[in-house]
Amino acid sequence: MASRSAWRAIAALSFCLGLGLARAQDSEPYDADPPDRAARLSIIQGDVSLQPAGEQEWAAAILNRPLTTGDNLWTGQNSRAEIQVGTAAIRLDGETGFSFLNVDNDTIQLRMTAGVLSVRVRALHDNELIEVDTPNVALSLLRPGSYRVEVNDGGDTTVVKISEGEAEATGSGENVVVREQQVATFRGAGQLAAQFDTLGAPDEFDSWTQDRDRRDYLAASSQTAQYVSPDVTGYEDLDDNGSWSSEPEYGYVWTPTRVVAGWSPYQYGRWDWVSPWGWTWIDDAPWGYAPFHYGRWAVVRNHWCWVPGPRHVRPVYAPALVRWAGDGRLAWSPLGPRDVYVPWQRFSPRYVERVNVTNTMIVRQRVREAYANRARDVTYRNRVVPDAVTAATRAKFMDDAARTHSRPPPPSLVNRPVVVRQIPPRATADRATRTQDHGVRDHRVVSETVNSYRPERVPRVAQPETQQHRQREPASDHPRAERPQVARPQVARPQDSHPDRSTARPPADSKPQPPRRQDDGTRPQRN
Repeated sequence: MASRSAWRAIAALSFCLGLGLARAQDSEPYDADPPDRAARLSIIQGDVSLQPAGEQEWAAAILNRPLTTGDNLWTGQNSRAEIQVGTAAIRLDGETGFSFLNVDNDTIQLRMTAGVLSVRVRALHDNELIEVDTPNVALSLLRPGSYRVEVNDGGDTTVVKISEGEAEATGSGENVVVREQQVATFRGAGQLAAQFDTLGAPDEFDSWTQDRDRRDYLAASSQTAQYVSPDVTGYEDLDDNGSWSSEPEYGYVWTPTRVVAGWSPYQYGRWDWVSPWGWTWIDDAPWGYAPFHYGRWAVVRNHWCWVPGPRHVRPVYAPALVRWAGDGRLAWSPLGPRDVYVPWQRFSPRYVERVNVTNTMIVRQRVREAYANRARDVTYRNRVVPDAVTAATRAKFMDDAARTHSRPPPPSLVNRPVVVRQIPPRATADRATRTQDHGVRDHRVVSETVNSYRPERVPRVAQPETQQHRQREPASDHPRAERPQVARPQVARPQDSHPDRSTARPPADSKPQPPRRQDDGTRPQRN
């Protein structure tokens, strides 16, 4: 069920839309800026379950859902999943317990408690860290390459297989380097002892990951790669689902070819609450990730086309690049090129500037003025385009956001502690005032889950940016959190999932009803 906070956020948004005004609260501090990137659940085969950060219930995973710090996944028997984040692809075999300890601008830290996982790293940026933490070793990936990690059901043996690349395993104060074409087996939780061997023949999971790697390799030299930054998560799907053309006003644009008549962006999908960004669009199309979290949409010769951001900059992820409006209902439309995106939350002016200039050709001064002048007399390119606006009642909006619960995985496999080398950051749902460590402490004192606090105040709703609406004025920049320092191996355990100490969605009323999933194919009505 949707949370009380989510309902209040919707009510506040509807109230602002109905009154046609925005009330700035300049006395409140800025929310901490979110990470520049999020991961994407890009493939689901079979039974895959998701436990969002801080929630107690497991739900059926949804294709294209963004994933971030604290999110947990479990693949059932004979099931598989793929996760894309930046220039890395993470693939899970059946009966694998997985979660993100940290996803930020420079770190991808994975927690693996059981099963089989592969990581393909196409490139490592300067100061970027990728780490896989298991119950008895922390594995730092030192070079681009192809890595496979296995953890037995007992949680006392980790097998590392490297077909290409190099990694360093850390545990019990010792470091062991594993090189290309080597297999290293680490047993026990005491003194780190490694048994080395050479790679054997690939199994079925290896063959599947190699097929996916070949697809990604071809995508890196595709037409899309000529116009889209390699850090745009999900760009690999575009060549097979659309075509590129050059337009005088926008440069190279991508037009989807596998859509129904009358299709418009942000029309077929659902909204979900993903902290720390808030309401996030999850598109139904298999290719529907990159064009809905990066770039802008435009209409050219009566067809929608996606206009990517600058090719040679690292883009900043956005939960949904839309403009909100309405007259008693919730309504949204895609932002056009050079339209200013203003997040719902009160993030810093620096973040608002970066999320705009990395996703569309726009001068920084225009972004600053739109933010400082409360977006008076702003004209949005797509607001008069036929069928550009999608609308839904509050009940329909929340109904689509409801999740289908699934059977939880074995607690003994998903709740076991892991060894870490890089201490995960403090997690926060509100990201403004409340913080909590990720259960990574001295190995003698540990907690039980990696969760975050539920915000006590209603999540800030971005004010609708119409000619009548006024945007709040920014104050001074909010200081960004310092990057966590690399520390000696520690032990991370999942913390108790307590409703008052998590991002869990409380029931909308005192008598919660079973969540319902919209499976009848209906969609929000268009204006």
